[in-house]
Amino acid sequence: MNNNLERLLEKIKEQAELIDKINQSSGFRYKSTQALVLEYGQPFTINIQSPFKGKPKSCFENCFQALLKYPNFHYCEGFAIDDELPLAISHAWLINEKGKVIDPTWIGEQHKGSTYLGIVFDREFVFEFARKVKHYGILDSDYMNDHRLQREGFPPHALLTLPNS
Repeated sequence: MNNNLERLLEKIKEQAELIDKINQSSGFRYKSTQALVLEYGQPFTINIQSPFKGKPKSCFENCFQALLKYPNFHYCEGFAIDDELPLAISHAWLINEKGKVIDPTWIGEQHKGSTYLGIVFDREFVFEFARKVKHYGILDSDYMNDHRLQREGFPPHALLTLPNS
């Protein structure tokens, strides 16, 4: 396991535990998006160059829009960290069929060592969710969905299982 992946997992677990302590009264199956990602997510540590540069600080929109243009890319959400970040950041990125990260938002030397833990979503679910909540992003927009994902987990058609994953 690489150093940043260990650090990322540690940070996400710390955040989940803290939210669990604060959110003891909810009847949610998952008290935080961190808990969802720890349950359903997988690590991504190999990055390749993105064929386009997205808008800074617009990862959810950048990746959503890329799905329309690049049918062989898959949409991921979860948390990411790089060599400099002191905490796990909510983030979206793309992966190719080989599970390699294509990140149109975190480009350049300032994001050296980028490492990700996230969920690969089915393309149609991404579009369906965006139509429903009228917003980019899934995990951070669950509140617009009455916290259904945190309450129940993911519907069977939401997740994409890649070969060799």
